[in-house]
Amino acid sequence: MDSLHAILIGLIEGITEYLPVSANAHVIILGGLLHEEPELIRSFGVALQAAPALAVLILYWRRFDALLRPQAAGRTTFKGLRAWKIMALVTVPVLVCGVLFKKYFYSLMLGPLPSVAGLALGGVGILWAEHRLKKDSTVDVDGVTLMQTLGIGLFQCLALWPGVSRSGATMIGGLLLGLNRKATAEFSFLAGVPVFLAAAGMELSKSEAIRAFPLAFGLAFGASCAMALLTVSLFIKMLGRISFKPFGWYRIVLSPVLYFFLR
Repeated sequence: MDSLHAILIGLIEGITEYLPVSANAHVIILGGLLHEEPELIRSFGVALQAAPALAVLILYWRRFDALLRPQAAGRTTFKGLRAWKIMALVTVPVLVCGVLFKKYFYSLMLGPLPSVAGLALGGVGILWAEHRLKKDSTVDVDGVTLMQTLGIGLFQCLALWPGVSRSGATMIGGLLLGLNRKATAEFSFLAGVPVFLAAAGMELSKSEAIRAFPLAFGLAFGASCAMALLTVSLFIKMLGRISFKPFGWYRIVLSPVLYFFLR
């Protein structure tokens, strides 16, 4: 993989990972356009998830600092033992499902239809969740209850199905469980960090493809992290003026394009 291709892949990963549009689908399509080896693209896509996770750690460092230093976290309720419970409840379900059913979900990646169906149905799910959005929704992360957290964690398991996307699954869950758009998005950002770091760590530990292109991966990682910083910041600002509906329709339109590149 040459440097330009690596940077392009990193930019696409950084833009799409925390949006409810399936970063994996976009990386696959770009990889096809660049005529890169599918297995290399798959490996890069998984390992690069650590870059957007790093971006969220930077942007929301106070939230994560509250996990370790609750006495310095001010009036927020997302701190100390309660914050650890929240992170555990939202993370453990998907990690357990990932370990138990890893071979099954990996087998789904070998054919185009599961990924295409996951992308399209995720779009339908976003439109449905927007339709059911409650007016008296939870407005920030501090107001998220432990039961809402567990529910979002269970929804996050849907992201193991190819094409669904982790951000899409958690945002659908957040809206259906009573969070408003901004709280749903921010909670999705926080919930993604441990999942992305775990997935990327496992991929990096075993991937010969990435070891063969260390410079390309480094360039892709830097581009992905920088773009994720910008994307997450802009996304949060835009949520005061837009809904998630455009992302739902976008996924539905994109699904036949993904099928073309996967078939």
